[in-house]
Amino acid sequence: MTLYFTFCATLKAETFLVALAGAEWTVAWIIDLTADVAAAGFLVLIVGMTVARLPPLGTAQGIEPRISALIGCFATATLIAVPRIQAAPQIEFVADLTTIVGFALCILCLGWLGRSFSITAQARRLVTAGPYQIVRHPLYVCEAIVLLGILLGNATWATVAICAIALAFQYRRLVNEERVLRAVFPEYNAYGQTTPMLIPSLSSLYWWQ
Repeated sequence: MTLYFTFCATLKAETFLVALAGAEWTVAWIIDLTADVAAAGFLVLIVGMTVARLPPLGTAQGIEPRISALIGCFATATLIAVPRIQAAPQIEFVADLTTIVGFALCILCLGWLGRSFSITAQARRLVTAGPYQIVRHPLYVCEAIVLLGILLGNATWATVAICAIALAFQYRRLVNEERVLRAVFPEYNAYGQTTPMLIPSLSSLYWWQ
C-alpha cells in the first residue's frame, strides 16, 4: 500500500517537474499545475499517515470489506487508461478548480484523521472534531468532489462508469467502517445520532464555535 501511493506521488511529482520545464504561466496553466501539486500533496500525506498509523483496535471480518475497500480505493487508478477528450477551456478551468478544492479538503480531513487513517475497515481512534463534526465521513465527501472534477474534465461514458463503481464501493467501505466503529467505540452511537453521515445539516456547519 505504501509503495503504491509512493509510486503515485512520484508520478505526480514528475508531472509537476515536466510542467515547470515547459512553463507557460497562463492562468489555465497555473490552475492545472496547482491541481497536480494538490494531488501530489494528498498522496504524500497518505503515505505518511499509512506509515505512522496507530495499531487497529478492531477490523471488519470477512472478504467483502476487504474487496470493497480495495476497489473503492483503487478503482480510480484505471482512469489513467481512459482516452481524454478535449473539453472547452471554461469546462477545463472549472474541472481543475473543482479538483483543487477537492484535494485541498481531502488534505484537511486527512490532517484531522491523522494516525487513525485506514484503507480497510478498521477502528484505531475515534475522531469527532473538525470536519468530522460536520459529517461522519468527510474524507469520502471530499474524494467525491475530486471525482466530480475528473469527470468534468473528461466527460466520457468510461469515466462515468469508473466513477460510479468507485463511489458505490466507497459507500460499502464506509458502511463497513461504521460497523467496526460502533462495535469498538460505544460512544459512536451518540455521535452518529447528532452528526450526519455524508450530507451536512445547517447546525453541523458551525463546528468551529
